[in-house]
Amino acid sequence: MEKEKSPLNTQITIESYNMSEKENLLISKTGVGQIEFFKLNGTPKEDDELQFSVEVFKNGKFKEELLKTWDGPETKYQDSFISVGISDIENEGHSLKLITGTPSGLVTTIYSNNMTSSSFSKLVGEKVTLEKNKPVYLAAWLGTTKNELSSGGGENGEIPSGIDEAELAFLYKVLWTDKEKK
Repeated sequence: MEKEKSPLNTQITIESYNMSEKENLLISKTGVGQIEFFKLNGTPKEDDELQFSVEVFKNGKFKEELLKTWDGPETKYQDSFISVGISDIENEGHSLKLITGTPSGLVTTIYSNNMTSSSFSKLVGEKVTLEKNKPVYLAAWLGTTKNELSSGGGENGEIPSGIDEAELAFLYKVLWTDKEKK
């Protein structure tokens, strides 16, 4: 059986998915504090992959990358869902659970912090076309111990401007890249 050839003009798009009232109500019963959903469409080439991660910034400077995951062998995305979210963990002081749902699974991690106020906003509104090796930021959580915080927010998957003022920030990103040689 001949393998289907990927189109030469590969295009991968991502766009925000707005939930219905009923879907919002269902999600509210899961205990997940804040969550955003996105739809992914396209067919990466065989030697390409999508990489999902959360970048951590402290005082506006990149610190580390968490939850780095690659999507599985699925090579055709058709209204495939991605979710990014964050939850406070009760009885754990100031711990947050970071959540990323990809078409092939779910990854989470716990992150302790001492932030007293925060904002969570999506950074992709209308459809955004991914460019190879250029990250698209899906959502941002910004935190501070001060009394004010300008929220992130955007439409085109850019790093939010308020990141410089945040003492702690989590940026959920997707990156279309070459498969890493294992």
